[in-house]
Amino acid sequence: MYAKQRVPGAVDECYVRETTYRRLLQVARSLPDGMGLVVLDGWRPWRVQQYLFDTLYEALRAHHSELSEWELTTRTREFVSVPSRSQQAPSPHLTGGAVNVTLCDADGVLLDMGTLFDEAVTESHTDALEGLQAPIERQRTARDNRRLLYNAMVAQGFTNLSSEWWHYDLGDQLWAYHRGQAAACYGPAELETIEDRWRKEL
Repeated sequence: MYAKQRVPGAVDECYVRETTYRRLLQVARSLPDGMGLVVLDGWRPWRVQQYLFDTLYEALRAHHSELSEWELTTRTREFVSVPSRSQQAPSPHLTGGAVNVTLCDADGVLLDMGTLFDEAVTESHTDALEGLQAPIERQRTARDNRRLLYNAMVAQGFTNLSSEWWHYDLGDQLWAYHRGQAAACYGPAELETIEDRWRKEL
């Protein structure tokens, strides 16, 4: 996804932890006939995380010059985690446990979820369509699609980031926090290069 948008440092492939991959397969198999699961993003390099954070921060500052640095950082963190390689608190996508997902139809066309992936607005909050008093048909459809995605992901042990209908976690710090676990299963990860492999083997 980000490689197509030419985000610096983005990789062409989508990587996740093996357990995350196997749970995603179960999610896909649990969906109604004619629906599919689309993985938009998984593990990402620290450089990409930094770029996304900085880009959103600067966009917010350009549109909200009245906000303090603390307020800008808080608003940015609503949609992009602080870039961190810390063993104790790495950015979720740096672990390979976090995934961004959506639904598609039998032809691979993405279903309407109410907002676009990575749209940094309050309407992207997972439950944003739940409190509407008189939703129009399109909003009801998007709400039902979000519900379907949420229930399918949670049934396989994922937790959701409430500010993003597309973001789910398994085994990382956010997952541990929402599940009341003492510690995360996954820390920060890096792709293994051929040099890394040779050094281990030789």
